[in-house]
Amino acid sequence: MARFLSIHLHDGGSVVMRASGPEEAIVFDGLGKLLCLEVADGESTGCDIELVAPDAMPEGRHVLRDHVLTEIAYAPDWSRVLIAGWKKRPRRPHYYNCCVWQAALNCACMNAALRGEDAVLAHCAVLETDCGAVLIFGESGMGKSTAFRRWLADGGRGLSDDMALLDFSGDDGAVRVRRMPTWSACREKKNEWNYPAGEELPLVGVFALGRSETGRDEIADLSTARYFAQCYRSMFYWHLFYAKDLPDALKERLTAQIRRQTELVTSRFPPRILLTALEGNLKQLIEDNL
Repeated sequence: MARFLSIHLHDGGSVVMRASGPEEAIVFDGLGKLLCLEVADGESTGCDIELVAPDAMPEGRHVLRDHVLTEIAYAPDWSRVLIAGWKKRPRRPHYYNCCVWQAALNCACMNAALRGEDAVLAHCAVLETDCGAVLIFGESGMGKSTAFRRWLADGGRGLSDDMALLDFSGDDGAVRVRRMPTWSACREKKNEWNYPAGEELPLVGVFALGRSETGRDEIADLSTARYFAQCYRSMFYWHLFYAKDLPDALKERLTAQIRRQTELVTSRFPPRILLTALEGNLKQLIEDNL
């Protein structure tokens, strides 16, 4: 009997993950605990990703990645992603499990988008306010995690500094944010950290991120083109590695969906950039500009 995890979207859709073997189920339970989702038993065949034993990988699969420990491939009919781990016993099982969790979430969300679910996994920090979520989009190394830690030090709330699931599925046009795991914390074995994927936060603010040249934190206007480009790169970031080997038709479908979602975000929130230094009350500055 297979085990299932489902992230339910606002309109009733879902991102569905499945584990088909005993070792796979153990890793799967860890992902369920991390996301505060109940792992359910069942026989349904519908899913976006499936964790399987290496000898259960089907002939004719489309390989996305073949690593010494793990293989990631699309099913022969391109209906779901298959992840076969444990090809050999890893030296650092916890670290390896974190990598499997990340691949499972990335591929599950990508496949859900390809079959029509209106959600995207974004590369961003999620700052939580009384009104909802504020997203900070920035290139790797630009300082999202530093800004996130400063927000917490100033008394702010938040869990995720590099990943969120943006849900566009509601009929009301609102964008909803779901916390996703911060992988540095997972790898450091901070198992008390949880990211409740079943909870929705309304999106109330979006900023691109840059470094201040004045020595103080500030929020400035940004050109529409630069703002769109930064948001688009951040919303494609987590899927880029796995999408590069998709057939052209699937690449075009994924690209069109993420572009449309980026247009929704950038049309709703003004093009502004958060320029950070290393001192000052970042929380007060952001809240004053929402």
